Amino acid sequence: MNSKDNNSQTANTWLNGRSCDHIVTTDRGLLYGDAFFTTIKVSGGRVEHWALHAERLSFSAEQLGFPSLDLTMIQSELLGFIREQSTISECSDGVVRLTITRGSGLRGYKAPAKPHLQRILSWSALKAPRNFDSGVSLSLCRTPPSINPLLAGLKHCNRLAEVLATEEISANCFDGIMSLNDKVICGTKSNIYFYRNDQWQTPRLDQAGVNGTVRRWLLNNQPDFVEAQITHKDMASSRYCLVSNAIVGIIPVCTIGATHYELFPGWQELAYRYRQSAF
Repeated sequence: MNSKDNNSQTANTWLNGRSCDHIVTTDRGLLYGDAFFTTIKVSGGRVEHWALHAERLSFSAEQLGFPSLDLTMIQSELLGFIREQSTISECSDGVVRLTITRGSGLRGYKAPAKPHLQRILSWSALKAPRNFDSGVSLSLCRTPPSINPLLAGLKHCNRLAEVLATEEISANCFDGIMSLNDKVICGTKSNIYFYRNDQWQTPRLDQAGVNGTVRRWLLNNQPDFVEAQITHKDMASSRYCLVSNAIVGIIPVCTIGATHYELFPGWQELAYRYRQSAF
């Protein structure tokens, strides 16, 4: 890496509240994926849906046996980072990845008794908005998600299944759908919803998958969104389909593989309600 690249990377990354371009080679997040993260959309210098991200961080720390997080400090650090990045990039819109690792320890899987958590903030430019009025296409991936009920729902840093599945996604597709046997789980970077039996159904995530922030908002605030077991046959017979993630919000799906869906006429109103609740 040349000095120009190094300075650019340093400017876009903080470690524990300071600009940094490296992480120690003994960090358990690097060695074992002993870490979790959340991906945050920043609009006008403000964090969208911070409460949902904070809830995700706390739940992940608890599930993985991390010490309790100081969310007030993390939020303050995040806002300072956003102010700096907005000044550097001359743009107050962007994407922040917040990663928390268990820090360093002795060789081996055994976690340290008193870990020193590491907080990594990285900034990326927000891509130009796409027009989703005609819906997006999705691929069907052969690679299944990793099965582990203890990790299901978490956005932990063991993402090899998604790395492999992404290689299967066609160039014209927004995302790829991952399944366990005949059961739909989620996309590599999104959650999915099917309109069936007069309600929106999203796959249960008790064995695998990521419980995204938009998914949680829909389940908590929209009474017609429920969890269900969804087979490939169910997927093919649904009338409408939506996908979501924290960056694009809620968007309609027109095709998955050879299956075509009607464009849900209320998707823009639903997406607007989600955006309006961001702050």
